[in-house]
Amino acid sequence: MMEAVKKVSPLKGRKLGPRKGPSPLKGRKLGPRKPKPLVVPLGVLEAVQKSKRAPIDEAIKLGLNVNTLLQERAQSYGTFVSLAKTAQEFKSVLYRELGSRNKRLADDQAEALDMILHKIARIINGNADHVDSWADIAGYSTLVAERLQGRSL
Repeated sequence: MMEAVKKVSPLKGRKLGPRKGPSPLKGRKLGPRKPKPLVVPLGVLEAVQKSKRAPIDEAIKLGLNVNTLLQERAQSYGTFVSLAKTAQEFKSVLYRELGSRNKRLADDQAEALDMILHKIARIINGNADHVDSWADIAGYSTLVAERLQGRSL
């Protein structure tokens, strides 16, 4: 007589589906907020625009309006809502398939796959010729391969 195989979720006890009980957002107003305009000192905007990519935190330190930076990112990667939808659909398939095979991944493997799927979603939703997305996919794969070969970076 065969023993029943206990399936273990790769999500480590996280429950999927709608929440039961009161919403943690109850009483909070949701929806778009009016952005507060930032005053940009002379020369700062030009300096940031000259750089190819300015990280958000650096742009904030320099006084750049975050909305300007997000609009720039949307040109390369598509809108955040569209990107998020595509990435979450990919990740849903990944974790469903891992669960159905009763497979667990090491943390670096799971994170690398999440990031690779995120980069693929960026390619699909935005500019497919944006080199950084392709290079990042190779980078995440290399990090896992190096660890598996005993040469962690």
